[in-house]
Amino acid sequence: MTCVSEVERQQAVADVRAIILAAGQEAQVSRPVPGERLFGIDATEYAAVGTIPVECVPTPPEELAQKIDGTAHVLPDADVLVQDRLVIAGVVYRVQAVRPERWFGVVTHQVLSLVCLHGG
Repeated sequence: MTCVSEVERQQAVADVRAIILAAGQEAQVSRPVPGERLFGIDATEYAAVGTIPVECVPTPPEELAQKIDGTAHVLPDADVLVQDRLVIAGVVYRVQAVRPERWFGVVTHQVLSLVCLHGG
């Protein structure tokens, strides 16, 4: 016996989707272009992947010790990988981690841990 029906799971996904879309924020996603790089040089080229809806929340100062500058919540099917770059409201971030959020067996959204790239 399950505590949550399939209809309730799909409703949860729809509700989280509505919240992310209601934030009215978008991120431009770019991904490192595969290729040979010299050790220690971060002159990676990035190619545009597309634009995705996000809900981005800057990290409170007391959590900065974790080396994360913000968190973004994106749709479960968003094409985002670790090391991608996101531009949100003119600020450039590197994706440090991508974690699917589950609710009783269904992925409602993904949580991205972001590091701000100053001068990036």
